[in-house]
Amino acid sequence: MLAFAATMFISSCSCPSDKVVSGPDEIVAQAMEGLDVITPEELKTMMDSLDVFYIIDVREMNEYAYGYIPGAINIPGGVLIFKMGNEEFWDNEMIYPPEMSDKLIVYCKKGKRSVLAADYLERLGYDNVVFLEGGWKAWEMAYPLEYEENLDALGGGGDDHADEGGC
Repeated sequence: MLAFAATMFISSCSCPSDKVVSGPDEIVAQAMEGLDVITPEELKTMMDSLDVFYIIDVREMNEYAYGYIPGAINIPGGVLIFKMGNEEFWDNEMIYPPEMSDKLIVYCKKGKRSVLAADYLERLGYDNVVFLEGGWKAWEMAYPLEYEENLDALGGGGDDHADEGGC
C-alpha cells in the first residue's frame, strides 16, 4: 500500500524537469503567447502624450549605462521579480512603486529578455504589461537622438565597451 501511495504521489508531481525544450528560443516563444507588444513608434506617441506609465529596462547596468530610453528604470531581468514589490528599491528610485493595474513597458537589447520579463510580471499579477518590439536596438534605429546615458554608473571603465547582452 505504501509503495502504491508513493507511486501515485510521484506520478502526480508536475516537476519542471518533465518539460524539456529545444533551447532558449522555444522558452521565449512559449512566454510570448498571449503577451501584448508595442512598437517604438507607439511608445514614442505615448511619451509625447504625457500618459502615465513605467518603462523598465531589463538589461544589465553595463548595457543600460551606454544608452536607454528617456525615463526608463533599470531593473535587470535576473532581479526583476524581487525588486518589483520592494518598497526600498522604489524609494531609492524616488518614484512610487507601480500598482498592479499600471501600464508597464519592458524592453531589453533586442526583445527576448523583455518577453521573459513581461511574462514574469504578468505571473506576479501585473495586468497591463507590454514588451517593446525589437527592444533597445529598434528604439535606437527609430529615434537615434532620443536617449539618455549614465556613464558615471560604470565607475570609469566605460571605454572598453563590448556589445554585450546578446538578446
